[in-house]
Amino acid sequence: MGDDLVEDVWDELYERVGDDLRTVVQYDAASSTVKFRPDVKEQYGAAERRRIRDTTIVQQLNHSDQESMFETGEMKALVRVFDEAWVLAWHDPLNAKAGFLVSIQRDGDTATMADVEYCIQYLDDEVASLV
Repeated sequence: MGDDLVEDVWDELYERVGDDLRTVVQYDAASSTVKFRPDVKEQYGAAERRRIRDTTIVQQLNHSDQESMFETGEMKALVRVFDEAWVLAWHDPLNAKAGFLVSIQRDGDTATMADVEYCIQYLDDEVASLV
């Protein structure tokens, strides 16, 4: 895990949604690499970031059987919709306890749900082979 990949993902998504991009996090069971929009960084200390990472991993493991339950194809990501943001949890296809979290401003100037879809496709097509 490294800063370069997080920077690359940030740069790609920032080009598409600009200041609506809030956070890009690459994580595994032991650590994470994070890039925040400055105002978002102020909201999360180290303990909160660890809790979010750990909760995301547990939820990833809990959702692993949903592909067979819903019979709608491969599960690509989990998207949570909040008042202010879409939070996308994308799992590493080779490691059930690793992946990316991306947060995009929901009430911002640029981003739409189509941008969340783009993010999933970008992670699948460009990032999956690098992790």
